[in-house]
Amino acid sequence: MIIPNVLQDNNPPSNEEIIAQLMESIVKEEIALANLISSEADKINAFVGENSDFPTSPTNQEIVAFNQSIHRIIESILMKEWLLLKKLETVISIKDKLGNEKSNNEYFQEFEEEEE
Repeated sequence: MIIPNVLQDNNPPSNEEIIAQLMESIVKEEIALANLISSEADKINAFVGENSDFPTSPTNQEIVAFNQSIHRIIESILMKEWLLLKKLETVISIKDKLGNEKSNNEYFQEFEEEEE
């Protein structure tokens, strides 16, 4: 993965570009999680069988171990989703603050024009 060197760039990205990049990163992570969930669902279907007949004839211990494995993965996905939610809330908060600053600046410009 190539990470751009923003510090050496003479034209740093705008606030809008940064917000867009953050949103894009959230979308990419959500797609990756969706793919992981889909592959886990396929794994469960293969283990259980089309007719819930357990085609590999697993022992009770193997079934419990499989269930624990799936539980750990789902728990990890849940934690990642929570982190992505917090990231999204932060991006929205930043966007709102930038929007308010822009609105305030426009208000002050209008106010200064009226005084002249």
